[in-house]
Amino acid sequence: MPKPLWLMLSITPLMAGCLSSHTPQPAPDAVEALVAVIGQRLDIANDVAVSKWYSGKPVQDSERERQVILNAESQAQAFNLNRDDVNAFMTAQMEANKVVQYARIAQWHESAKAPEPPATSLTQGIRTRLDTLQPDLMHKYAAFLPYSGKSDCHSWLQSTTKRQAPDPVMLSALQRATEGLCQSDQKSY
Repeated sequence: MPKPLWLMLSITPLMAGCLSSHTPQPAPDAVEALVAVIGQRLDIANDVAVSKWYSGKPVQDSERERQVILNAESQAQAFNLNRDDVNAFMTAQMEANKVVQYARIAQWHESAKAPEPPATSLTQGIRTRLDTLQPDLMHKYAAFLPYSGKSDCHSWLQSTTKRQAPDPVMLSALQRATEGLCQSDQKSY
């Protein structure tokens, strides 16, 4: 017995909707702004790498990392952020920064071509720039958080990082810096 026409007409649009793929919406301004400020911080990592190349200091600076993370945690309340979230976010920023430093130093060794000497020292100029950028980073992170649970979060971050990254090293570092920002990335214990 043929199905009533009204039933077939009502099911067809539902089936078409199920078969169509989800097209993510463009990334909200807050996502774009956060990735941009993370990119600014990672640009400074290039200067840190140059400074460490010439000073001979190791990339790994656990004490400095600890200070940066503690400083960010102390600012968490001012930005209505959870200290543990800030710790995880800043730890990712530190790791991403090291991605750039290790890669650049390896490139210079491989090419046997040293970079131009740094214009400022690590402790005077570069760290001051990083410290100055910190409040903007925290502000942009706080503005991003309402979007972290959205279903398009991963695609927004992926497309935004690809547009922001000028080379494979920076893309890898941006991906590391934004890893875990979407709520679906976070593990429950």
